Amino acid sequence: MPIRLKLALQFTAVTLLLLLGIGALFVLDLRADLRRSVDGGLRARAEDLITQLDSTGAAAGQQRRLRLPEGSYGQVLDGTGRLVMSTDDAQSRPLLSPAQAAAALTGEHLYNGVLQPDQVSARQQQIRILAQPAGRTGQVIAVATSREVLDEASERGAAQLLIIGTIVLLLAGPGAWLLARAALRPVERMRAQAAELQASDAAVGLPVPGGRDEISRLGETLNGLLSRLHEAYERERAFVADAGHELRTPLSVLRGELELALRPGRNSEQLTATIEVAAEQTERLIRLAEDLLVLDRDEHEAARFVQFDLVELAEQARQAALAGHRPRPVAIVVDAPDGPLPVSGDPDRIRRALDNVVLNARRFSPPGGEIRIAVGLAAGDPQLAELVVTDQGPGFATEFLPVAFERFRRHDPARTRAQHDGGEQASTGLGLAIVRSVMRAHSGTATAANLEGGGGARVTLRWPTGTGS
Repeated sequence: MPIRLKLALQFTAVTLLLLLGIGALFVLDLRADLRRSVDGGLRARAEDLITQLDSTGAAAGQQRRLRLPEGSYGQVLDGTGRLVMSTDDAQSRPLLSPAQAAAALTGEHLYNGVLQPDQVSARQQQIRILAQPAGRTGQVIAVATSREVLDEASERGAAQLLIIGTIVLLLAGPGAWLLARAALRPVERMRAQAAELQASDAAVGLPVPGGRDEISRLGETLNGLLSRLHEAYERERAFVADAGHELRTPLSVLRGELELALRPGRNSEQLTATIEVAAEQTERLIRLAEDLLVLDRDEHEAARFVQFDLVELAEQARQAALAGHRPRPVAIVVDAPDGPLPVSGDPDRIRRALDNVVLNARRFSPPGGEIRIAVGLAAGDPQLAELVVTDQGPGFATEFLPVAFERFRRHDPARTRAQHDGGEQASTGLGLAIVRSVMRAHSGTATAANLEGGGGARVTLRWPTGTGS
């Protein structure tokens, strides 16, 4: 069901309930006002009747004609309900029952009753009766008037309300539908344009209506979402293009080496050299694929936060960096406080980020150089854990610092695309990008800078410890 029709039906239903409630209150209030008016008239006639009784001086049991305005009835009864006097010679039936007459001796009472006529041809009347003491010992007076005016006025008011309510409902339904249609027209325009948007042109956004209402805020929110989706799409497209470019080089080398190996007349030494080059390129492809998988997983999986010892993690990273055959000796030192330093985070991802930073520092460190891993809490903010890795290499190029943590960015493309002097593996250009991804998952930061005075680089990792100082 269209939302316009739902709104129109709901508005009509609410209007109907309001009309019923207001109409019922109006009719009840009208009847109460009319009843108070009738009761006031009955009290005036009762006083008139008492005045007539006082002026006649009639003895008990003596029947005389009483006078009241046309349409009114009056009787004098004793305490047992027996008729003493009446305003109508033809009316011989008491207006009150014996119980009502006895109750009237104690004070004023009001009743609804039916006037039973003496003539067979006459019709019954719904009457309102006021009964009170007559001022004489043991007698009461009963004054009555027709309730037809009251009932007719109430029925007429209810009928008028019904007619007016029907007209209001007939106008409310279509009016609510038109208003809902006009209010939702901007939403329909946004929906139509959103259906035509492609991923590549999501940055265009949707038409936002003027004003500061809910629909305009919805349009602004959707445009913000589309902008973020467009940025993500552009990043992914650039990532795919960069990954394709990075994969093209080793694959082209592999194809060329295999084509050389297939040529006739190749001796064993040439074939061995071809196989070594192919193995090197295959290893590069494997590392690139692994880094791509790690980066994708880090960006799409939530970090697993546990408490761990940051000093122990840094020591493990140092030992891993020193393990294995390293033709070019580099010293790695951990500067840490005495005792453990408990922090919160995902230790596996933090370790991966630290390994990547240390590997990058080792790659550019001169033989006999030193790499220092400083472990502690950030100066001035004990709520931040901090890892600072410094080396004695050439440092970062000034133009490289702003893009150091972007994907497939290399500090020295000529050196990192091949084996480095000393046997270090070539960079895939994703190591620092993985570092930034890990820090983002921890709501932290990764920064790179050159040491003052030249001759070295510094990479700083910070993230909230979640454990207090």
